[in-house]
Amino acid sequence: MDLEDTLLMMPGPVAVTPRVLRAMSKPMINHRSAEFAGIYTDCREILSSVFQAKNDLFVLSGSGTAGMEAATRVLDRA
Repeated sequence: MDLEDTLLMMPGPVAVTPRVLRAMSKPMINHRSAEFAGIYTDCREILSSVFQAKNDLFVLSGSGTAGMEAATRVLDRA
């Protein structure tokens, strides 16, 4: 798709750059694989540093509603 010649004035489809297409063509990482475990650990360490967290940090894959429900469940037990 030539991005310079295409002007899309609607919600979709969207123009995607070749770099994004290449990234999207890679196989997904299984959430039970050792590779994912390493990425997850790295994310936790980086986010813990960014937020200066003193307690455990958890990364959730879900909607904002899922995150809010998880937070309220933790607060409910405190």
